[in-house]
Amino acid sequence: MNTQVDPKVAKVLAESGEFYLKAFHSEYEKDPVGPRTEFRRGQFTGWKQSLFILYSEAAAQETIEGVSNRTRLSVPPAGELSDDGKGYLGHDSSCHMGFIGKLA
Repeated sequence: MNTQVDPKVAKVLAESGEFYLKAFHSEYEKDPVGPRTEFRRGQFTGWKQSLFILYSEAAAQETIEGVSNRTRLSVPPAGELSDDGKGYLGHDSSCHMGFIGKLA
């Protein structure tokens, strides 16, 4: 596991994360619980989890927060969608719990 992210790699990772986060939010605005929204949330979650696997927790969290700050969009939870479609199951410390949308 690397504790530091090479600057060139960090740029590519951030651009990928920004794409996935924007794509999720675009679909979420159309249909918060639709299959396309869940697909895009899964892409972002996969990107996010890859960071934790490849880099230290601090480096991963810094990258995720940077993407959220640059896009001004919340980080969605990684847990599965609840049966009623009104929330997500489980705890995810690297998301904006209870809020999905544009950040102030």
